[in-house]
Amino acid sequence: MKKIIGHVEYEILDTIAEGGMGTVFKAVERGVNGFEKIVAIKMLLDCYSKDKRFTNRFIDEAKLVANLIHENIVQIYQLDKYQDEYYFVLEYVDGITLYEFMEFHSMSRTKLPVKLAVFIALSVARALVYAHTRYGQDGKPLNIVHCDVCSHNILLTTEGVVKLTDFGVARAGTGKEQAAVSGKLPFMSPEQVNKKKLDFRSDIYSLGVVLFYMLSGGKTCRHLNVAPHEILSQAQNNYIDWSLLPDDLDRGLFGVLRRMLATDPDKRYSSTVKVARKLEQYIVRSGYAPTSFTLAKYMRREMPALFADKPGELENYRRNAGTAAAGSDPAATKRMLWGISETTPGLNKTQSMSEEELAAENLTKTRLMSEDELRASGLVSGEAEVK
Repeated sequence: MKKIIGHVEYEILDTIAEGGMGTVFKAVERGVNGFEKIVAIKMLLDCYSKDKRFTNRFIDEAKLVANLIHENIVQIYQLDKYQDEYYFVLEYVDGITLYEFMEFHSMSRTKLPVKLAVFIALSVARALVYAHTRYGQDGKPLNIVHCDVCSHNILLTTEGVVKLTDFGVARAGTGKEQAAVSGKLPFMSPEQVNKKKLDFRSDIYSLGVVLFYMLSGGKTCRHLNVAPHEILSQAQNNYIDWSLLPDDLDRGLFGVLRRMLATDPDKRYSSTVKVARKLEQYIVRSGYAPTSFTLAKYMRREMPALFADKPGELENYRRNAGTAAAGSDPAATKRMLWGISETTPGLNKTQSMSEEELAAENLTKTRLMSEDELRASGLVSGEAEVK
């Protein structure tokens, strides 16, 4: 067979995101005759690049997702190695995370429309349907389980397209129990936290937590302002604070949510297809169904500082967002970055966050880290470690 050996190089332009395990960069791919393409490059942190456990997980992610080509999944183009360091090239997503999206709503005291929340969940469900039903080259089902469906791994593009990313802890179903717990603790299913056998129903549960998170205005269904071992206990016992949901939430949608979050996997939906169908039925029943265009229009209207046809504003936000954590008034800095009006009802601009409020906010954010990220950050040790 004929082989084609080409020449491609990448120039790092900016840092998109940094986590406890790795970094994602914005880069330009350069080929022959002036060909250029904006891509994302994912690399392990130096401290993990020589660790077989992490490099193997990194390589497995690239291989597992390589042939997942779907509108709602961030595509991986290439796995490669440079100076003994592995990296892979991904589709560049011009947008923000669902976490940032909900943080904006929390800080601006605005409520995400229920149908848009369901539309976002439906888009993720479609991505999961596709991943859950893939077959390998041998014709056998891969039984892929994402294992980390959470607000940080759901991206919203400037065009209103919802994309699921980071299959770093995903696995092809083997029927075996887990050796270790990986993923974001507040979004994990009880069986995942308890290191039991996992299948697609664990992802259905996590998607249910994501939907709860959006409907409740950015609160997960568990209390996060407690010690890690207490959050672990809540997750193991499937503690859900249903009072965090709006009192006027549609009963039909509430029923869908309860079934997605059932403790027993057998009592959840028997396929991700059925979850998608239920969510779709909810948003089309009144004759009006949101689309990607609807979401994009909403973001441009509500978040003009980032989405009002201003090239480069998202990059500027990411570049400057770090000052929110270091400034004398992080809340005010973030409001400025988000473009939140000084006249927002119910928002007292003269009041800075107290040290206690800042500590609570930071504590909540650490609870959205994975076990590995928590350890890497040095925020947990000994008794407090998530095991």
